[in-house]
Amino acid sequence: MSKYNYKFDWPLVGNAHITEFLEKIILKEEVSGTYIFSGPDNLGKTTAAIYFAQILLCQNRLTSKTLPCEECPTCQHFRAQRSEEEKIESESEQENLLYVHGDFHLIKKEKDKKNISIEQVRDFIRTLNMSSFSNSYKIGIIKHADTLSKEAANALLKTLEEPKKKVIIILITQDANQISQTIVSRSKVINFHPVPADIIYDYLLEELNASRSEAKNYSRLSLGRPALAAKFFEDKKFNKNYLDKMEIFINFFNQDINARLLAIETMFDKKITGQELVKKTKRTLDIWQGILRDWTLLDSGQDNLIQHVLAEGELKQIKRSLSISRLIKLFELIKNSREMLGANVNPKLVLENIAINL
Repeated sequence: MSKYNYKFDWPLVGNAHITEFLEKIILKEEVSGTYIFSGPDNLGKTTAAIYFAQILLCQNRLTSKTLPCEECPTCQHFRAQRSEEEKIESESEQENLLYVHGDFHLIKKEKDKKNISIEQVRDFIRTLNMSSFSNSYKIGIIKHADTLSKEAANALLKTLEEPKKKVIIILITQDANQISQTIVSRSKVINFHPVPADIIYDYLLEELNASRSEAKNYSRLSLGRPALAAKFFEDKKFNKNYLDKMEIFINFFNQDINARLLAIETMFDKKITGQELVKKTKRTLDIWQGILRDWTLLDSGQDNLIQHVLAEGELKQIKRSLSISRLIKLFELIKNSREMLGANVNPKLVLENIAINL
């Protein structure tokens, strides 16, 4: 056991089992070479990975009573990067921001690319193989690790098979099962789980000063994802965009085909194309599937579990005219739409197909 006694400062909501595990391996000085942080988006996987890296690279790690210390040059560098990220309003620009530090390297799928390339991984490995600038760890993070190309995954595997001392690699994914099982077998998998709504409710109320109604709405709307709940509360543009898509789908059930198609037309921005458009369309399908799920819950009398509690009245009114057989067909329609997107069908045509076949 380490002789040092630290107080850790993790910016995570829920998933205490993960921070406890990370603290334990830091204190016992039993940090492994490769980890996989697995779980749905907006649970804090990347945040946890970056803070883990910051703690290990903190230049006051052996003397500070709180980790990270937030005072040494390394911690100030990480803090400056976070401040820069907070200033950026565009989600796509935030995605393109990379934390830059001599002993820390982060890569992710490039915009409008389907996979992380072998060139990215080779550069990643080359950087990690360089000597530490501060005689400390070399830490690399791969976001969207499930999108590694076959060649990139094989190149990474060679590095994992010959691990170097004080080199740590963290792979971040929504589902560890989507990563090569040979890589998984050489890694410690850390599973992030959705956070109970009451914990998110308290977080919004106490930490973000949300009103009780906002805390109730967003803690349910986020489906156990604290970062998403915070975004609903803090990002008015994001909030409006989500609610607009929710209302469009709800209104479909009181409109004719022409009105539905006109509504689809308003959803598309000609400036957004390629993989970014596909990503946004997938999110639209997620919202619409969530509404179908709410109708299923209402049908079974589980009103207290619905996600879109802020539209509960509208949902109950429409549900009266929806049979279970029709709901099943609607779920199938959403499933087929996801498959169409995967087959590179134009996203607008995908949503128009839903509007026509409701």
